[in-house]
Amino acid sequence: MKVQKGWSCSVFFLFYMTHFAWTQKFDVIGPSTDIFALLGEDVTLPASLSPPLNAQGFEVMWVQKDLQSVVLLYQDFRIRNEYQIQAFKGRTSLFPEELVSGNVSLRLQDVHISDGGLYRCLVASGQWNEDAHLTLNVEVVGTQPSISISTTEDQQTRLECSSEKWSSQPEVTWRDMNGVDVTSQSTLTVQRDDEGLLRVNSVIPIKWEFNVFSCLMRSNTTRPAYQSKMGVYVFSPNVSGWSVVFWLLMALCVTATVLLILKWRRMRRESRNC
Repeated sequence: MKVQKGWSCSVFFLFYMTHFAWTQKFDVIGPSTDIFALLGEDVTLPASLSPPLNAQGFEVMWVQKDLQSVVLLYQDFRIRNEYQIQAFKGRTSLFPEELVSGNVSLRLQDVHISDGGLYRCLVASGQWNEDAHLTLNVEVVGTQPSISISTTEDQQTRLECSSEKWSSQPEVTWRDMNGVDVTSQSTLTVQRDDEGLLRVNSVIPIKWEFNVFSCLMRSNTTRPAYQSKMGVYVFSPNVSGWSVVFWLLMALCVTATVLLILKWRRMRRESRNC
């Protein structure tokens, strides 16, 4: 009788613990701010359970925009690829070894422009289910700026700095050979192309004298300032070729110095965050 009673207690305890784990309440916690990713890079969309329950036996579904666009479905201890929409096939995964600690984050590889937008992470266990929302912003850094010279109808000489394929309007900065910021003299035009990306043109009037101009276009998002591209133009009426070469080398040195400083600042910020 004692053995039977002990066995009955063990079965009851296991049943109680299974029922408790199956029905225990939880929240799905997502990020408090938008997630940013560069086109073509890999990104993690973070989500976790609170309290940090073992999610190995739960159902985890990531969807984009609506419940019909299944990005990933984890069910019955495995990922169900047959329910995934074609656009995400081969590019998504969870962190299997971290499910035990409640990490239900989504890993998305080779980010596309179409990946941007609202995502929902839905987690279900028994009669209890919760979800979290987050937004992914895909940042596209435009082409290398090109600078050209033209003359208006009233014979005003000007430089035009052009770049395309930006996902958001960049910050444009003009500097002369002395490093003086002359951006206030420029005018900016922004147009959207058929892909929804931006074509940026900045025009600045110049005097008929030797000078070196640089045009810096930098991403104006919360991402680090290394997302920048620069064009350099040497304006040299009636100046010898050696002078042009000298000032061009000077401009390139200035450009390299600026880019190194930006990279150093980014590395320092990353080291502080570690």
